[in-house]
Amino acid sequence: MILYSYNCLECDVEFEAFRSMENRSEAPCPYCGEFAPFVQSPVRFKLEGITGHFPTAYDKWAKVHEKEAKRDPR
Repeated sequence: MILYSYNCLECDVEFEAFRSMENRSEAPCPYCGEFAPFVQSPVRFKLEGITGHFPTAYDKWAKVHEKEAKRDPR
């Protein structure tokens, strides 16, 4: 069972219902009982704690050479 969104045309209400993939096209409205069509909605999730910076091989190389440069006072 998967949670799907539906929009009742009689009540003008959007609701969610658990349905199987085979029966997802319509679901009975919990308010008026009429069958409401399936509404395709965006996926709801949020990524937290991601900075957007992904270290590359160059970043690692630069960090190593920075440390070496600080140690060697020519």
